[in-house]
Amino acid sequence: MADLDIPVMRNRIALGWLAEKAGRLKLNGRLVSRSPLSDVLELEAMRLGVEGKACAWRSLAALADTDPRIDGARVQEPLRRAERQIRSLEALRLEQAAQVFTADGVRTDAGLHNYP
Repeated sequence: MADLDIPVMRNRIALGWLAEKAGRLKLNGRLVSRSPLSDVLELEAMRLGVEGKACAWRSLAALADTDPRIDGARVQEPLRRAERQIRSLEALRLEQAAQVFTADGVRTDAGLHNYP
């Protein structure tokens, strides 16, 4: 961001922190313990965040050819890392969803798609 002269918006950082804390206040009928769905929802939220990050790296990679401020080579490693994180989060999400949504907690592949 510094290379592109984009200022850090501390109010957005604070808002994100507050939103994360507020998300923990949801009324799921379990005041002391976590809902079985909590892990699935959190993995989905993390995946969405990483997808957004990957989109930003892809945009920078596309602009690197025409904007001398962007080093295209430096963009590739964070993009590859984000794509690995997406695959890992999806595998974890599918595993957790299978545990939550099957009656006996045994994973079945019926209706679930495995992502490499």
